Amino acid sequence: MAMMSKSLSILMAEVLNINRPVPDDESNPETFNLSTEKERCNQFDQLVYKNRTKRRRIFAGGLIADDSWHVLGANAMETYGIFHSVSFIESNRTQSFEPRNLRFTAGSKDLKMLQSGIYGPTSQTAVYVDQYVNEIKTQPMAKEHMMREMILQKWKERGMTRDDIGIIFDVDEIPSRDLLRAAQICDPPDNNWRTTPDQTCRGPMIRMSYPMMEGSPKCVYKAQGKTELPKRPAKKLFKRFLSSSMVIGACVQGIGDSEKHPPAPRTQKDSVTGEPTGSRGEGYGEKYNWSKMRDGKDGYFPLWNAADFRRMVGGIYVYGGAGFHLHNFFNSADEIRFKYAYFGHMHKHAFDVPLGAMNADMNVFVKCAHDIDDTGNKKIRLKNGLDILEREYKLPAAFQVDGYVDARHDEMVKLVEEDEKEYGRADKFDGNHLYHVDHLTHSGRKNKVKVVADDGGKDEQKNIDRSKK
Repeated sequence: MAMMSKSLSILMAEVLNINRPVPDDESNPETFNLSTEKERCNQFDQLVYKNRTKRRRIFAGGLIADDSWHVLGANAMETYGIFHSVSFIESNRTQSFEPRNLRFTAGSKDLKMLQSGIYGPTSQTAVYVDQYVNEIKTQPMAKEHMMREMILQKWKERGMTRDDIGIIFDVDEIPSRDLLRAAQICDPPDNNWRTTPDQTCRGPMIRMSYPMMEGSPKCVYKAQGKTELPKRPAKKLFKRFLSSSMVIGACVQGIGDSEKHPPAPRTQKDSVTGEPTGSRGEGYGEKYNWSKMRDGKDGYFPLWNAADFRRMVGGIYVYGGAGFHLHNFFNSADEIRFKYAYFGHMHKHAFDVPLGAMNADMNVFVKCAHDIDDTGNKKIRLKNGLDILEREYKLPAAFQVDGYVDARHDEMVKLVEEDEKEYGRADKFDGNHLYHVDHLTHSGRKNKVKVVADDGGKDEQKNIDRSKK
């Protein structure tokens, strides 16, 4: 692990305090009582308490690659001591099929840190990283689906049963501690998490809606719409990110009863095994379309594969206090540019254009760093968003660490300023259209062009080079 920044040092000092007790441990009568558990159920509108006295186990899983320790540390700190196990999958290839060096290999510093107890006492929460090596080039999303299928296989190997919960997330999608604890003791409506033989698996999911931060805790996305407080409920002020979900074990593929539950046609095949994978065929539940299986087979519906965790609708959606999406919490601009060059949401000019002109997310990143007005942009931030969030919900445990929020934001500002010396700045880019050189407002070493200033039509003359227009 490279030398830590100030903010990361502050955060990891808390994360690496692995001898701290689990604050709400079920085995400790001083920290576990049913009245507290019932209150958690009441905190989330659609969860109810049905006299359960023992918590369900939660098996977690996700893909891992070049994620920063900001998000790894925040994820581990929030969920400390909750998960039965965490199964990460790391690939030797990026989504664009570029080779990458495996990071979490046996004996590596990163793996040792990940397995040191940061997710909870090692006797209680085991952390695994399994490598996915596949030299057959496939469409990027197909590759992700195949990698996530490996998570379900590992859950089965590690003892998952019908009574357990599975949760699949990306590392920067952090479920809140309160929601996880609520899921362990509460129930969704309509008995959707029953584990008796009559479980139909039509809607066995809890989908979490997360407020989203871009690069810094202080850069909170605003939801689309014009109505402000107090006319608009606070939870509807935040842009929502909906990808993480939990499914009861009885409905997880490989765990539930495959004899009773019919298979769903799948849109892809695993390039190694030839097994069906990916999203469901049309009419089998995607986008609420059950036209080819309205009543299931004898009332039973397909078990959920890993793609269903990310794509399916139905079940219940939890808004408010469900978790947080810490997007692009990287330590350097080069790490961000590498991500967009070779991983998700790929940009073929990631090492050419100004950072804030890569896409609408990075536009928020840069304009938040400079505190530039973003009215009319495709995506915008919520003014004083972190303060509003804190008034309504518990902040992530990482944000409660003294000094972390301010230190991280200061580093983000410096990251942007340093990057702009090389790539320039494009304040006129709004995310609604593709970047054009005329959006440039400050030149860098890579794009010395004529910059048109907002000063009544006067031009600020720079070294002109339109060759990249």
